[in-house]
Formats: sequence, structure tokens, C-alpha cells
Amino acid sequence: MEETSERTVRALIGMNKAQFAKLYPIFEEAYAEIQQERVRQGEIKRVQKGGHVGYLDRMDKKLFFILYYLKTYCTFDVLGFHFGLSSGHAHRHVEQLQPVLRRSLAKLDLLPERALTTPGEMMKLIEKHGDIIIDGVECGCVRPQDDDQQKARYSGKKNDIRLKP
Repeated sequence: MEETSERTVRALIGMNKAQFAKLYPIFEEAYAEIQQERVRQGEIKRVQKGGHVGYLDRMDKKLFFILYYLKTYCTFDVLGFHFGLSSGHAHRHVEQLQPVLRRSLAKLDLLPERALTTPGEMMKLIEKHGDIIIDGVECGCVRPQDDDQQKARYSGKKNDIRLKP
């Protein structure tokens, strides 16, 4: 990644090289912790130290892989193609690395708030961070046949008008 431009790195994983370098040791530590927990819980017998070496043979590649996936949200077929993996292996790596990244971001106190239950919690977040971003998407749904249910679910938006060519 040393020879890759800052702009390209940011476009691929959503952060610059300095941010990646800051996250890397925390990610490596979180990965080791999770592997040790898996051993203690009996999920695996021991932490793997040898064997087949694939494309994701280093921790920086694993971190880049999961950040790339979360930035692009491509299909596992496409993800596997870009990283030299089958779609099944790509899926397995995503499932394995997402908790590691989540733990790393929690250690850095960078996890976003997902569930606020009171307006007071929202005000505390605004005071703590200054600016907040709310990411929301309105999705269409099947229109209910019952009039009362239709009124309850109506968003206030009109239908799109599409003209035939």
C-alpha cells in the first residue's frame, strides 16, 4: 500500500494511510484476543500458526480486505475475484473479520451509536461530538388493503410520475 496514492487508498477503504496505520495495531491486538477467546470456548483447538498461506496472509491485508468490503458492499463473488478467493472464502473472511474490526473500533471509541432510546441520549451525543450524521433511507413497501393501515403507513410523499417514452 506504500506506493498507492492517498486518494486511491481513501477511495478503496474510506480512510487515509495514517488512519489505517493507527487502526492496524489495534486490529492486530483484537484479532489475537478473539482467537484466544475462541480457543478458550472450545470453538477451535489452537490458534493457527502454519499451514496453507492464502492471499490474506498478513494482518494488514486482512484489515484492508474488511475495510474494502465495508466501503464497497460488493457481492462475495466480486469480492473473491478482487482478492483471489472463492465467494465462500470471501464470505467466511468477512464473517470472521467484522467482529475484529468492531472490537478495534470500540477500543478506539469510534463505534457509532446504533440505538438511542430517549431524547436525552441524543442530546448527550450532540454535546459530546458537536455534529451528528443520521443515515436513513425510506424503502417502499407493499400497500396495505385496509384503509386504516394505509393511513397509518402513509409517508406524506406522492407517487413518482413516470412518462412512457
